[in-house]
Amino acid sequence: MSWENKLTLEKILLCAGTAWASDVHLCDGSDIIFRIHGELKHSDPTILSSSDMEELFLEAVWNNPVKIEAFKKTRDLDFAYTSQLDGTSYRVNAYSKMGKIWLAIRRIEKNAKSMDDLGLPDWLDKVLIAKQGIFLITGPTGSGKSTTMVSIIERINQTREEHIITIEDPIEFVFENKRSMFSQREVGRDTLSFVSAIRSAMREDPDIVMVWEMRDHETVEAAMNLAETWHLVFSTLHTSWSVQTISRIVQFFPSDIQEQTRVRLADSLIGVLSQRLIPRVDIPGRVWIHELMYVTPAIKNLIKSWDLKQINNNIVLGFQDGMIHMRKSADRLRDQWVIQEIDYEWYFMNEDSE
Repeated sequence: MSWENKLTLEKILLCAGTAWASDVHLCDGSDIIFRIHGELKHSDPTILSSSDMEELFLEAVWNNPVKIEAFKKTRDLDFAYTSQLDGTSYRVNAYSKMGKIWLAIRRIEKNAKSMDDLGLPDWLDKVLIAKQGIFLITGPTGSGKSTTMVSIIERINQTREEHIITIEDPIEFVFENKRSMFSQREVGRDTLSFVSAIRSAMREDPDIVMVWEMRDHETVEAAMNLAETWHLVFSTLHTSWSVQTISRIVQFFPSDIQEQTRVRLADSLIGVLSQRLIPRVDIPGRVWIHELMYVTPAIKNLIKSWDLKQINNNIVLGFQDGMIHMRKSADRLRDQWVIQEIDYEWYFMNEDSE
């Protein structure tokens, strides 16, 4: 790989795109690292210097003095970057590690992938026609939660006439108004926080609100308030399966109001789609496996009584209600020779959630 005299961020991203890399990692004292099909690859023997990283950071923020000052104060900055060469969008996190600047850059697809292309469960039709409640898309970092949520919202955009407010940090995918109308708001630029934007949304005549991530109990509380006032809410969470998701949400809250939270969650939650990317064996790359849980009357009562083990059993037996267990999803792909046999208990139940 030749950088032709000067190393620039645009050249690095062009090489990353050619290599089908999803992420790029840049750091003072390290070579350039790409993530390709989930695996880190050292792409070039060039060792980045502190001056290289300073120039790459300034290029990434377009020498914007506000962003430069924000990074100096917090040593951690999330922002979006759009390539001037091909218009590709990227999500960038600049952070400091051992006094050195690091850049973690993730490529954002130009076009929303269809639900069919993503292999999403057929029974998601229930979500596509829902008018009220909370639907969560969960999985560890890098499992494609954002891609899935954009795909679902875009299907609604094509089929329903709704006012959709998105609250993002930063804005990654710009929706085009089709049958629906979009109001996209970026935390830090258009609003102070997720919570303030969700509360403000109540006065902005939305039908659907997309909250990029459930980060704390204030965000969950605000989202439940929206759902309880006849709005449809989509969001993501860094959990690996449905039962863990329910537990994590309740644990966001102080112990003295967790029982009340369980009741509110049971009444407002539509369902949880958990996903994971697994290496393929038929062709290079990875494929999604999914767990889909809907809050049936039985599961609603189990959430209120806090019988989490029985919730998992209901998912296993809930095919008639449109549910699929992660193990079943993996078994289907194994039987089609798409993935190899996996040790489910080790792979999922014993992992540390991110």
